[in-house]
Amino acid sequence: MYDEFEKLDTVVIAVAQEDTDLKSHGKFLRKFKTPPSFEIVADLNRKATKQYDRTTAYLIDKEGVVRQIFPMLIHSRASWRAILHEAEKLQKSG
Repeated sequence: MYDEFEKLDTVVIAVAQEDTDLKSHGKFLRKFKTPPSFEIVADLNRKATKQYDRTTAYLIDKEGVVRQIFPMLIHSRASWRAILHEAEKLQKSG
């Protein structure tokens, strides 16, 4: 699915909010058998993302404006296809 986002010139960034230090973040990253195609960054102790929900996806335009919020729960996540569709609509309108 990442390739579809890439075709739209859309950057996917995952934010790991559970890590308290870079050592624990490195341990988390080593769990991937194949590194993901997108960036996974650490927000140690949620310093930068406290105002955001932990498992929610945000579609943010190139100016940094949040255009769409996709509420998620640990066991109920928005379809990546739905997020891709909204990214396509944003690209066409912008």
